[in-house]
Amino acid sequence: MLDWRGRAADRKVQMRPNVFDYLDYRRFLRDALAVEKKSGRVSGLRDVAGYLGLKSPGHVSWILQGKRDLMQHQVPAMVKLLDLEPVDARYFALLVSHNDTGLAEDRRRIFGELVALHASRKTLVGETDAEYWTAWQNAVIRELVAIHSFRRGDEGKIGRMLVPELPASRVEESLALLERLGMIGFGDDGCWHRTESVLSTGRKWTHQAIRTFQMSIMELSSRALVEIPKEQRDISTVTFSISRERFRKVQSRVQEFRQEILALCRTDPDPQVVYHLAIQLFPASVQRESDAA
Repeated sequence: MLDWRGRAADRKVQMRPNVFDYLDYRRFLRDALAVEKKSGRVSGLRDVAGYLGLKSPGHVSWILQGKRDLMQHQVPAMVKLLDLEPVDARYFALLVSHNDTGLAEDRRRIFGELVALHASRKTLVGETDAEYWTAWQNAVIRELVAIHSFRRGDEGKIGRMLVPELPASRVEESLALLERLGMIGFGDDGCWHRTESVLSTGRKWTHQAIRTFQMSIMELSSRALVEIPKEQRDISTVTFSISRERFRKVQSRVQEFRQEILALCRTDPDPQVVYHLAIQLFPASVQRESDAA
């Protein structure tokens, strides 16, 4: 049976929250310390206070409530207490800085570093998994099982939640494909679960399946313009003229924007709806002959 958590570690480690699922270090600490207490590694906030060199457990409570900040010199001790891996420790330290700094410029800079760490943890989809991209519903169903509790036999329910709706037979095909590719699996609760939060083809993949997938999303966006109420969507266009050099800068900003959106989505504490975000940047005129020479 597929281990949907994607880990071979012991059960206590599997229960620990993933710091990369958070943009608020205090919420992460509340969840992580609750697990540490349940596992018996700490008995309460008094233990945490002693580990951090604080005189009162009330000070830890104030940190968790946002009334006090976790000081930078206390971060290494907290990292050790929670037994964080180096990359997780780096992300946690950045979260503390991002949440507690009062300077907008520093917040933007640190957020960029957080986004870069998120981007480095994507799971690349290999060309042998090309079948995943053959239908838009595969991606949507993979996201749906991450925010709802679905069991075998719920294919009709899932199909009715899709926009546009699909029959249970199509949903069953997608579920079977996702399970075969190791992208979803069953947890101990008997429900489907997503194995990885972010998938990517990488920058070198140009398989026809990707083009087909992107074309299907563009077709769905055309339907959404007519069928989805304006307050539930955001579709806009802009036409402009630029140089080849400025195009490369715009292209780079679009890529950065995508990474920021993915980081915001991954760290959403309460996802409720699956959305498509399609960004298109393409020429609407031919290049002047003098420039092409």
